[in-house]
Amino acid sequence: MATSSTSSSQQPIFSYQIENVHVADLTFRLCMIKDLDEALDHYIRTSPADTDMIPYFTRLWESAQALARCLADAPALCRSKRVLELGCGLGLPAMTAAKLGAASVTASDFHPDNEAFFLNNARLNGLDGIAYHRLDWRQPDLPQPFDLVIGSDLIYEKQMIAPLASCAWQLCAPGGTFILADPGRSNLQQAASAIEQQGFSMDIRAAGSIFLLFFTRQ
Repeated sequence: MATSSTSSSQQPIFSYQIENVHVADLTFRLCMIKDLDEALDHYIRTSPADTDMIPYFTRLWESAQALARCLADAPALCRSKRVLELGCGLGLPAMTAAKLGAASVTASDFHPDNEAFFLNNARLNGLDGIAYHRLDWRQPDLPQPFDLVIGSDLIYEKQMIAPLASCAWQLCAPGGTFILADPGRSNLQQAASAIEQQGFSMDIRAAGSIFLLFFTRQ
């Protein structure tokens, strides 16, 4: 199947495949780019010097699956809560939160081509009610704080850490929770310390090879 995946003025057309992904007793249909090299070639050709255009959103990462399973195992984390996913990409955790009864779910990402790609996946799963916002962590412009902020694989570049920590503090409501899933990147300890210094307390859990960091906003 080939179709447009983006909302930018020059929409790339990629080859897609739809896969069924299971999260506990939930099943999601996810549309993914079939050939990552095809997407990389497009962005190298059109934005060769812009690292923000690397199409991380085109893949389902193990950390996102671990985060979604974490939510499914403890549905009270989401139920009746206002939930925000940072760096959502395909949006599996955001869609899981919606299925678990969140009061509202907002998915966010900075990549300009992610919106239509995510919203297509939401529609495939009957989740048209999820809001989407293109979010720059350096200037978070969402109007309300959220009871639960979630994100996976967010610290693959060191310069992301300080903006992420500040953004999480601004967008997480007092008494709320920020959950970060990460495969143990070299930046993880620095990120955890930066987030704690904002005023969060931290608890670390493991899900196989993935670390789940639970931060509670004071």
